[in-house]
Amino acid sequence: MRFTRPLIVTVAAAAVLLTAASGASAFEGSSAAPPSGDTTPAPLRILLTNDDGWDAPGITATYRALTAAGHDVTMVAPAQNQSGKSAAIDFQGKLTVAHPSGDPKVYSVTSTPAGSAMFGINEVFKDAKPDLVVSGTNVGSNVGFDTNYSGTVGAAVVASGGFGIPAIAISTDTSRDPELVPAYDQTAALLVRILDGGIPRTSPGTVLNINYPLLKDGATTPKGMKYTPMSSASAADIRYSRIDDTTYEIKPGRAATPPAAGTDFAELDAGFVTFTLLDADRTADRADAATITRLVRSLS
Repeated sequence: MRFTRPLIVTVAAAAVLLTAASGASAFEGSSAAPPSGDTTPAPLRILLTNDDGWDAPGITATYRALTAAGHDVTMVAPAQNQSGKSAAIDFQGKLTVAHPSGDPKVYSVTSTPAGSAMFGINEVFKDAKPDLVVSGTNVGSNVGFDTNYSGTVGAAVVASGGFGIPAIAISTDTSRDPELVPAYDQTAALLVRILDGGIPRTSPGTVLNINYPLLKDGATTPKGMKYTPMSSASAADIRYSRIDDTTYEIKPGRAATPPAAGTDFAELDAGFVTFTLLDADRTADRADAATITRLVRSLS
């Protein structure tokens, strides 16, 4: 699924992510420092969520890989597919929480992705907040304007912007086709590799959005890794088919707007893993707000 807002990323932020992708020192460890003389980061306490549901192949691969790498992972994810819910939450009502697989570290919650993350932070991790929130890996990419709709990105934005917890949204440009399931394992392995250096060090309130490409034409590995700005183009669209005077059927469609060269959308389609830094603070750059500033002065 390709389902935020165009964001201005500073040169300094771009340098951080480029350094992270190359494996150089651009990381911070968990709250527990490693022993003196040991440069290996301590295992991380990770809250894992998604928008495809607790039993989706992407999050299952991620849970398995992070746990095998020695991290303390707790999954708190929607009970059912909640794709396209962005950062929607429930302000009242009831939710049901279960351990559907029998694993006490895996929670299913009858809520949205952001709602599941909030339950995890406020209830499951109420005694001590997690070191990191990982959302994904998603079934399908989350690039361009479509990240505005993404529950995967929405949960990460809430964790980082609302609670100040470092957050990574990660997605795999694939589908639920069983033959493509190894792509989820490859994406999860990349995430483990990233966290081998600790948590990527970015400003509070930012989200690292990673997209792993669909490998084409017999390729077994991506072409490389790139830091990319977010595209303003959208891949997803909604079509409405009229049934009667008051009823329409909703059908997913494909937008025809081509992405600009060098953006996350374009580079992912070209076969690269894309790293994009998103900001939970939606305030526009002051230089872009001159018109509104003049309006406010004229009204004062």
